[in-house]
Amino acid sequence: MSSRLANLVGIAIGFAGLAFVAVRIVRDREEIADALGSADPLWLVAAVASGLGAMALLGVNWLAIIRHGGAPAPWRRGLYWFFVGQLGKYVPGGIWPIVGQAELAHRDRTPRGIAYWSTALSMVATLLGAASVAAVAGLVAPAGSRLLPALFAAALALGTVALASPRVRDLMHRTADRATSRELRLPEARWFTGIVARYLPAWVLFAGMNVFTVQGLGGSLDAEFVVTLIYATCVSWIAGFVIIGLPGGLGVREAVFISMMTGPLGAGLAVSVALVSRVVSVAVDLLGAAVSVPVGRSAPPVEHDTPTRYAAP
Repeated sequence: MSSRLANLVGIAIGFAGLAFVAVRIVRDREEIADALGSADPLWLVAAVASGLGAMALLGVNWLAIIRHGGAPAPWRRGLYWFFVGQLGKYVPGGIWPIVGQAELAHRDRTPRGIAYWSTALSMVATLLGAASVAAVAGLVAPAGSRLLPALFAAALALGTVALASPRVRDLMHRTADRATSRELRLPEARWFTGIVARYLPAWVLFAGMNVFTVQGLGGSLDAEFVVTLIYATCVSWIAGFVIIGLPGGLGVREAVFISMMTGPLGAGLAVSVALVSRVVSVAVDLLGAAVSVPVGRSAPPVEHDTPTRYAAP
Protein backbone atom coordinates (compact mmCIF):
# COMPACT_ATOMS: atom_id res chain seq x y z
CA MET A 1 0.00 0.00 0.00
CA SER A 2 2.79 2.44 0.94
CA SER A 3 4.68 1.76 -2.30
CA ARG A 4 1.51 2.36 -4.31
CA LEU A 5 0.91 5.63 -2.47
CA ALA A 6 4.51 6.71 -3.10
CA ASN A 7 4.07 5.91 -6.79
CA LEU A 8 0.84 7.93 -6.98
CA VAL A 9 2.48 10.87 -5.22
CA GLY A 10 5.41 10.63 -7.62
CA ILE A 11 3.06 10.62 -10.62
CA ALA A 12 1.27 13.69 -9.23
CA ILE A 13 4.59 15.50 -8.73
CA GLY A 14 5.65 14.52 -12.25
CA PHE A 15 2.48 15.94 -13.78
CA ALA A 16 2.88 19.08 -11.69
CA GLY A 17 6.41 19.40 -13.09
CA LEU A 18 5.10 18.96 -16.62
CA ALA A 19 2.46 21.63 -16.00
CA PHE A 20 5.16 23.99 -14.74
CA VAL A 21 7.27 23.33 -17.85
CA ALA A 22 4.25 23.80 -20.13
CA VAL A 23 3.47 27.17 -18.55
CA ARG A 24 7.06 28.26 -19.02
CA ILE A 25 7.05 27.14 -22.65
CA VAL A 26 3.95 29.21 -23.37
CA ARG A 27 5.25 32.21 -21.47
CA ASP A 28 8.74 32.20 -23.01
CA ARG A 29 7.86 30.77 -26.40
CA GLU A 30 9.54 33.54 -28.42
CA GLU A 31 12.89 33.18 -26.62
CA ILE A 32 12.64 29.39 -26.86
CA ALA A 33 11.93 29.59 -30.59
CA ASP A 34 14.97 31.84 -31.08
CA ALA A 35 17.24 29.49 -29.13
CA LEU A 36 16.03 26.35 -30.90
CA GLY A 37 16.13 28.07 -34.28
CA SER A 38 19.80 28.95 -33.86
CA ALA A 39 20.88 25.51 -32.58
CA ASP A 40 24.31 24.33 -33.74
CA PRO A 41 24.11 20.58 -34.60
CA LEU A 42 27.81 19.98 -33.94
CA TRP A 43 27.51 21.04 -30.30
CA LEU A 44 24.45 18.82 -29.92
CA VAL A 45 26.38 15.87 -31.36
CA ALA A 46 29.04 16.61 -28.72
CA ALA A 47 26.27 16.58 -26.09
CA VAL A 48 25.15 13.13 -27.25
CA ALA A 49 28.75 11.88 -27.15
CA SER A 50 29.21 13.21 -23.61
CA GLY A 51 25.98 11.59 -22.47
CA LEU A 52 26.91 8.31 -24.11
CA GLY A 53 30.28 8.37 -22.35
CA ALA A 54 28.56 9.00 -19.02
CA MET A 55 26.15 6.09 -19.52
CA ALA A 56 28.97 3.79 -20.59
CA LEU A 57 30.85 4.64 -17.37
CA LEU A 58 27.75 3.79 -15.33
CA GLY A 59 27.57 0.46 -17.13
CA VAL A 60 31.26 -0.31 -16.65
CA ASN A 61 31.00 0.43 -12.92
CA TRP A 62 27.94 -1.80 -12.58
CA LEU A 63 29.87 -4.63 -14.21
CA ALA A 64 32.72 -4.05 -11.76
CA ILE A 65 30.26 -4.53 -8.88
CA ILE A 66 28.99 -7.79 -10.42
CA ARG A 67 32.55 -9.06 -10.84
CA HIS A 68 33.36 -8.11 -7.25
CA GLY A 69 30.46 -10.32 -6.23
CA GLY A 70 32.16 -13.28 -7.88
CA ALA A 71 30.24 -13.52 -11.15
CA PRO A 72 31.90 -12.86 -14.51
CA ALA A 73 30.63 -9.84 -16.45
CA PRO A 74 32.44 -9.45 -19.79
CA TRP A 75 32.32 -6.00 -21.36
CA ARG A 76 30.45 -6.82 -24.55
CA ARG A 77 27.71 -8.91 -22.97
CA GLY A 78 27.60 -6.72 -19.87
CA LEU A 79 27.09 -3.42 -21.68
CA TYR A 80 24.33 -5.10 -23.68
CA TRP A 81 22.61 -5.99 -20.38
CA PHE A 82 23.06 -2.45 -19.18
CA PHE A 83 21.98 -0.38 -22.17
CA VAL A 84 18.98 -2.53 -23.06
CA GLY A 85 17.94 -2.74 -19.42
CA GLN A 86 18.12 1.05 -19.15
CA LEU A 87 15.24 1.34 -21.61
CA GLY A 88 13.07 0.21 -18.70
CA LYS A 89 13.30 3.74 -17.29
CA TYR A 90 10.69 4.76 -19.86
CA VAL A 91 8.13 2.42 -18.30
CA PRO A 92 6.17 4.01 -15.39
CA GLY A 93 7.03 2.68 -11.95
CA GLY A 94 10.72 3.38 -11.47
CA ILE A 95 11.81 -0.23 -10.88
CA TRP A 96 12.05 -1.40 -14.47
CA PRO A 97 15.68 -0.39 -15.17
CA ILE A 98 16.67 -2.54 -12.18
CA VAL A 99 14.50 -5.42 -13.34
CA GLY A 100 15.68 -5.09 -16.95
CA GLN A 101 19.40 -5.06 -16.17
CA ALA A 102 19.20 -7.80 -13.57
CA GLU A 103 17.02 -10.12 -15.64
CA LEU A 104 19.20 -9.76 -18.74
CA ALA A 105 22.25 -10.61 -16.61
CA HIS A 106 20.36 -13.54 -15.11
CA ARG A 107 19.50 -14.86 -18.59
CA ASP A 108 23.25 -15.12 -19.12
CA ARG A 109 23.35 -17.32 -16.02
CA THR A 110 24.35 -14.65 -13.51
CA PRO A 111 22.64 -15.85 -10.29
CA ARG A 112 19.53 -13.77 -9.73
CA GLY A 113 20.54 -12.72 -6.20
CA ILE A 114 23.90 -11.40 -7.42
CA ALA A 115 22.29 -9.69 -10.43
CA TYR A 116 19.68 -7.81 -8.40
CA TRP A 117 21.96 -7.04 -5.44
CA SER A 118 24.67 -5.67 -7.72
CA THR A 119 22.13 -3.55 -9.59
CA ALA A 120 20.77 -2.14 -6.33
CA LEU A 121 24.30 -1.35 -5.12
CA SER A 122 24.99 0.34 -8.45
CA MET A 123 21.90 2.54 -8.07
CA VAL A 124 23.02 3.56 -4.59
CA ALA A 125 26.54 4.32 -5.83
CA THR A 126 25.11 6.34 -8.72
CA LEU A 127 23.10 8.51 -6.33
CA LEU A 128 26.03 8.90 -3.95
CA GLY A 129 28.25 9.94 -6.84
CA ALA A 130 25.72 12.55 -7.96
CA ALA A 131 25.32 13.84 -4.40
CA SER A 132 29.12 14.07 -4.02
CA VAL A 133 29.52 16.15 -7.17
CA ALA A 134 26.49 18.29 -6.23
CA ALA A 135 27.90 18.92 -2.75
CA VAL A 136 31.26 20.12 -4.06
CA ALA A 137 29.83 22.16 -6.95
CA GLY A 138 27.09 23.69 -4.79
CA LEU A 139 29.51 24.77 -2.09
CA VAL A 140 31.89 26.47 -4.54
CA ALA A 141 29.23 27.92 -6.87
CA PRO A 142 29.30 31.74 -6.88
CA ALA A 143 25.62 32.15 -6.02
CA GLY A 144 22.71 30.28 -4.47
CA SER A 145 21.91 28.74 -1.12
CA ARG A 146 24.57 26.62 0.55
CA LEU A 147 21.99 24.68 2.59
CA LEU A 148 21.28 21.87 0.10
CA PRO A 149 24.94 21.14 -0.79
CA ALA A 150 25.79 21.26 2.91
CA LEU A 151 23.05 18.69 3.57
CA PHE A 152 24.44 16.52 0.76
CA ALA A 153 27.92 16.73 2.29
CA ALA A 154 26.64 15.93 5.79
CA ALA A 155 24.60 12.96 4.53
CA LEU A 156 27.60 11.60 2.65
CA ALA A 157 29.84 11.92 5.70
CA LEU A 158 27.28 10.19 7.94
CA GLY A 159 26.72 7.48 5.34
CA THR A 160 30.44 6.78 5.06
CA VAL A 161 30.77 6.46 8.83
CA ALA A 162 27.65 4.28 9.02
CA LEU A 163 28.83 1.95 6.26
CA ALA A 164 32.03 1.29 8.23
CA SER A 165 30.10 0.53 11.43
CA PRO A 166 29.70 -3.22 12.14
CA ARG A 167 26.36 -2.62 13.89
CA VAL A 168 24.92 -0.65 11.00
CA ARG A 169 26.19 -3.18 8.48
CA ASP A 170 24.62 -6.01 10.49
CA LEU A 171 21.28 -4.15 10.56
CA MET A 172 21.43 -3.61 6.79
CA HIS A 173 22.29 -7.30 6.26
CA ARG A 174 19.30 -8.42 8.32
CA THR A 175 17.02 -5.97 6.48
CA ALA A 176 18.24 -7.27 3.11
CA ASP A 177 17.72 -10.85 4.27
CA ARG A 178 14.10 -10.15 5.20
CA ALA A 179 13.42 -8.18 2.01
CA THR A 180 14.94 -10.69 -0.41
CA SER A 181 14.80 -14.02 1.45
CA ARG A 182 18.48 -14.35 0.56
CA GLU A 183 21.59 -13.99 2.68
CA LEU A 184 23.17 -11.06 0.84
CA ARG A 185 26.10 -9.04 2.14
CA LEU A 186 27.40 -5.53 1.56
CA PRO A 187 30.81 -5.12 -0.07
CA GLU A 188 33.69 -3.88 2.04
CA ALA A 189 33.30 -0.21 3.02
CA ARG A 190 36.66 0.85 1.58
CA TRP A 191 36.02 -0.93 -1.72
CA PHE A 192 32.51 0.54 -2.05
CA THR A 193 33.84 4.04 -1.35
CA GLY A 194 36.27 3.50 -4.20
CA ILE A 195 33.42 2.42 -6.49
CA VAL A 196 31.45 5.57 -5.63
CA ALA A 197 34.53 7.60 -6.58
CA ARG A 198 34.51 5.88 -9.97
CA TYR A 199 31.02 7.29 -10.58
CA LEU A 200 32.18 10.90 -10.23
CA PRO A 201 33.54 11.25 -13.80
CA ALA A 202 30.19 10.02 -15.14
CA TRP A 203 28.42 12.93 -13.47
CA VAL A 204 30.96 15.38 -14.84
CA LEU A 205 30.16 13.97 -18.29
CA PHE A 206 26.42 14.30 -17.66
CA ALA A 207 27.02 17.94 -16.78
CA GLY A 208 29.17 18.22 -19.91
CA MET A 209 26.13 17.10 -21.90
CA ASN A 210 24.30 20.20 -20.66
CA VAL A 211 27.36 22.42 -21.16
CA PHE A 212 27.50 21.38 -24.81
CA THR A 213 23.74 21.88 -25.10
CA VAL A 214 24.04 25.43 -23.78
CA GLN A 215 26.80 26.10 -26.30
CA GLY A 216 24.73 24.59 -29.06
CA LEU A 217 21.81 26.89 -28.25
CA GLY A 218 23.92 30.03 -28.26
CA GLY A 219 24.59 30.45 -24.54
CA SER A 220 27.83 31.89 -23.20
CA LEU A 221 30.03 30.04 -20.72
CA ASP A 222 32.61 30.87 -18.09
CA ALA A 223 34.13 28.88 -15.22
CA GLU A 224 31.63 30.10 -12.61
CA PHE A 225 28.71 29.31 -14.89
CA VAL A 226 30.00 25.78 -15.56
CA VAL A 227 30.19 25.07 -11.80
CA THR A 228 26.59 26.24 -11.37
CA LEU A 229 25.50 24.13 -14.32
CA ILE A 230 27.20 21.04 -12.87
CA TYR A 231 25.36 21.61 -9.60
CA ALA A 232 21.97 22.08 -11.28
CA THR A 233 22.50 19.03 -13.48
CA CYS A 234 23.22 16.74 -10.53
CA VAL A 235 20.40 18.08 -8.33
CA SER A 236 17.82 17.83 -11.12
CA TRP A 237 18.86 14.25 -11.97
CA ILE A 238 18.73 13.25 -8.29
CA ALA A 239 15.22 14.71 -8.02
CA GLY A 240 14.09 12.88 -11.16
CA PHE A 241 15.62 9.64 -9.87
CA VAL A 242 14.23 9.56 -6.33
CA ILE A 243 10.70 10.80 -7.16
CA ILE A 244 9.23 7.65 -8.64
CA GLY A 245 6.34 8.36 -10.95
CA LEU A 246 6.53 9.32 -14.59
CA PRO A 247 9.10 7.52 -16.76
CA GLY A 248 12.69 8.74 -16.58
CA GLY A 249 11.92 11.46 -14.04
CA LEU A 250 9.90 13.25 -16.73
CA GLY A 251 8.66 16.64 -15.57
CA VAL A 252 10.53 16.60 -12.27
CA ARG A 253 14.01 16.81 -13.77
CA GLU A 254 13.05 19.57 -16.17
CA ALA A 255 11.18 21.63 -13.56
CA VAL A 256 14.07 21.51 -11.08
CA PHE A 257 16.64 22.38 -13.75
CA ILE A 258 14.59 25.31 -15.07
CA SER A 259 14.02 26.64 -11.56
CA MET A 260 17.74 26.52 -10.77
CA MET A 261 19.05 27.85 -14.10
CA THR A 262 16.56 30.60 -15.02
CA GLY A 263 18.72 33.16 -13.21
CA PRO A 264 22.08 32.22 -14.76
CA LEU A 265 20.73 31.41 -18.24
CA GLY A 266 17.63 33.49 -18.66
CA ALA A 267 14.09 32.14 -18.82
CA GLY A 268 13.91 31.10 -22.46
CA LEU A 269 17.33 29.50 -22.67
CA ALA A 270 16.84 27.57 -19.39
CA VAL A 271 13.63 26.01 -20.76
CA SER A 272 15.28 25.31 -24.12
CA VAL A 273 18.25 23.56 -22.51
CA ALA A 274 15.94 21.44 -20.34
CA LEU A 275 13.89 20.35 -23.37
CA VAL A 276 16.86 19.64 -25.62
CA SER A 277 18.65 17.83 -22.78
CA ARG A 278 15.68 15.45 -22.52
CA VAL A 279 15.82 14.76 -26.26
CA VAL A 280 19.58 14.21 -26.04
CA SER A 281 19.10 11.79 -23.11
CA VAL A 282 16.57 9.74 -25.07
CA ALA A 283 18.92 9.72 -28.08
CA VAL A 284 21.77 8.49 -25.85
CA ASP A 285 19.65 5.63 -24.47
CA LEU A 286 18.44 4.56 -27.91
CA LEU A 287 21.90 4.81 -29.48
CA GLY A 288 23.49 2.88 -26.62
CA ALA A 289 20.92 0.10 -26.94
CA ALA A 290 21.15 0.02 -30.75
CA VAL A 291 24.94 -0.38 -30.67
CA SER A 292 25.11 -2.77 -27.73
CA VAL A 293 22.57 -5.28 -29.07
CA PRO A 294 24.58 -6.57 -32.06
CA VAL A 295 27.88 -6.21 -30.19
CA GLY A 296 26.59 -8.07 -27.12
CA ARG A 297 24.80 -10.84 -28.99
CA SER A 298 27.86 -11.57 -31.09
CA ALA A 299 29.99 -12.06 -27.96
CA PRO A 300 30.74 -15.60 -26.72
CA PRO A 301 28.48 -17.07 -24.01
CA VAL A 302 29.31 -16.23 -20.40
CA GLU A 303 30.82 -19.03 -18.32
CA HIS A 304 30.19 -18.84 -14.58
CA ASP A 305 31.80 -20.09 -11.44
CA THR A 306 29.82 -20.09 -8.21
CA PRO A 307 29.81 -16.53 -6.82
CA THR A 308 30.40 -16.19 -3.09
CA ARG A 309 31.49 -12.67 -2.21
CA TYR A 310 28.03 -11.14 -1.60
CA ALA A 311 26.69 -14.28 0.06
CA ALA A 312 26.80 -14.89 3.79
CA PRO A 313 29.61 -17.23 4.87
